[in-house]
Amino acid sequence: MNTPVLLLVYNRPDKTRRVLERLAELGVSKIYVSGDGPKNRLDSIMVENVKSVIEDFHSIVIDTQFSNQNLGCKNGVIKGIDWFFKNVEEGIVLEDDCLPNQSFFRFCKRFLTDYREEKTVSMISGHNPLGNWPSENDYFFSRIGHLWGWATWKNRWQGFNPNLPNFQRFMEAKGFEKAFGPTTLAKNRLDLSIAALSGEIDTWDYQWNTHLLISGGLAVLPSKNMIENIGFDAAASHTINKSNWISSEVFELDIPQTKAVLLPSREYEMDLYLAQRADKPANKNSTSFHQIGQQENSAIKIAIVNSTDVGGGAEKLALELHQRLIDKGHDSRLFVSTKKSNLSSVNELEKNWQQQITAYNPDVIHVHNLHGREISITELAKFSHQYKTLFTLHDSWLTTGSINHPFILSPLDLDFLSQKQWKSELRNRVKSISDAQIRFTAPSQWLRERFFKSHTIRAYFVPNSSTKFAKSTEEINSNRFALFVANRAESNPYKDFETLRLGWEMANEQLKEQGIDLVCIGCSEEQTIQIGNNRFICLHRMDSESISAYLDNCLFAIQASKQDNAPLGIIEAHQANKKVLASLVGGIPEMLDNEEQSWIYQSEDVKDLGRQLLKVVKLIDANIEIYKVTSPTSFSEIVDMYLGHYRDLVNG
Repeated sequence: MNTPVLLLVYNRPDKTRRVLERLAELGVSKIYVSGDGPKNRLDSIMVENVKSVIEDFHSIVIDTQFSNQNLGCKNGVIKGIDWFFKNVEEGIVLEDDCLPNQSFFRFCKRFLTDYREEKTVSMISGHNPLGNWPSENDYFFSRIGHLWGWATWKNRWQGFNPNLPNFQRFMEAKGFEKAFGPTTLAKNRLDLSIAALSGEIDTWDYQWNTHLLISGGLAVLPSKNMIENIGFDAAASHTINKSNWISSEVFELDIPQTKAVLLPSREYEMDLYLAQRADKPANKNSTSFHQIGQQENSAIKIAIVNSTDVGGGAEKLALELHQRLIDKGHDSRLFVSTKKSNLSSVNELEKNWQQQITAYNPDVIHVHNLHGREISITELAKFSHQYKTLFTLHDSWLTTGSINHPFILSPLDLDFLSQKQWKSELRNRVKSISDAQIRFTAPSQWLRERFFKSHTIRAYFVPNSSTKFAKSTEEINSNRFALFVANRAESNPYKDFETLRLGWEMANEQLKEQGIDLVCIGCSEEQTIQIGNNRFICLHRMDSESISAYLDNCLFAIQASKQDNAPLGIIEAHQANKKVLASLVGGIPEMLDNEEQSWIYQSEDVKDLGRQLLKVVKLIDANIEIYKVTSPTSFSEIVDMYLGHYRDLVNG
């Protein structure tokens, strides 16, 4: 193996020997060694012992450098890597407690070659602390790179300044929130970066990961861990005790033959964070359930429960899932509080719904969008001890004390009595869920984190999807417009309608003759208002085929929200290969690509939305290439993921 390796050492001769023996065993022939200097007299003895160990491997160690003084975890490592890349164009970096396997070197060599000219890829990690985390290509990308065995290129490393000169600007532009959503994960990454920059933590790796975030860089991560850390003991600088969430298992990995899409796995980033918070191993991921769902053909009997069968996003998904399950040969029945379709497989819930579902006797109950009106969470919790139950969180209701709608995420702005009632209601929900045997899924990382914060339960990730619709012959009443779609657009408390209208006017004042129309579908009243050269067009609610026609003809879509989870509006726009300008709330940011994230506006901020609209229109008019939107997860994949959950529940 002729890829150069940098071995970073300090005062642990026994571990240094183990790592060098492993490297020699695996045929590594170009090793550079960089060592930090001693802190004291006792340290000096151990450092000299390390040097003696290295001399025993002179046939494969081609160069060394040792500091005369102790530089610490930050400066010592940076000095070593700087020196390494003065000698090589690309290479592998190992610390003296990182024991690699054979697959690690093949993995690094493959991707050092494959992504040499792809500057978006900043590093290659051999360590995956979650152990075995299946992915379609046996590797994936993340904005969080792991440094227990990694590789990079000289030109990537030289672009790194550990003082992060652009940090303040990135922080003020809400860069962490745009990248990770308005989550505590975003705050955690921000706080760690500040602590490292201030010197509170003597390290360089948080700065490196923040550099990836600021520069739009990605790390290649393996689906299976290939590095064993042998440094969990009193001699370690940081890892004295091994946390329960870190997997010790090491796997051989088949080297992938196909290239993955250059997008970060936000599911992995949240699973990593929730595993740390819970201090427990990661749960199975969506790929695992997709694989389980495809493995068997045996029929399952599923009772799907929802508020109605025809309605918004949750209703669309539940009805489509129900029909797809039937098409695949499963016995599915949809139970709803209000039936609007004429489908024979849809039944209205009776007053004694437990007896009604018991008579059907399903293998699994799959509950959607319920807010305590049709079925109380307390009743459902008790019933879950009788039947395997899956609950898909389409909104944040179960994480709040709101009586009907989950719009009030926090009670802090309520009066004292309302705040007391809100907190009491949330306590009741927490108690009911803690007594239940319910598995939860959510379509956004934001909601998964909120749910964990409220209930200390890790919901599984199943993304939303939407069926592609045939193009209609709908006559489009504008040839230059942005599109906003919402149910009851003007009065919907979740939507940012007034900000959108005022922001659009503000942008058009700057655009003048190059201004755009704004088409809003889903309004209570149809009207067209002429403002300057452009029109504000409000249309009634339309069927999906007609909306699809408008999407095909718009310049871009807008998702103007005050609160949202994983809106189908964004998915449908992406299916039509249209970019989306959206607000920084809920699960929206994680649904957007890098370019769209740079367009995000602060909800209810007219000036910010106006600025972003102006920027987007100018980009389009300047014919600046806007790269193709990545296709959302297909509905067929969603069905297989849910089938995987059903089978996993039934079998275990």
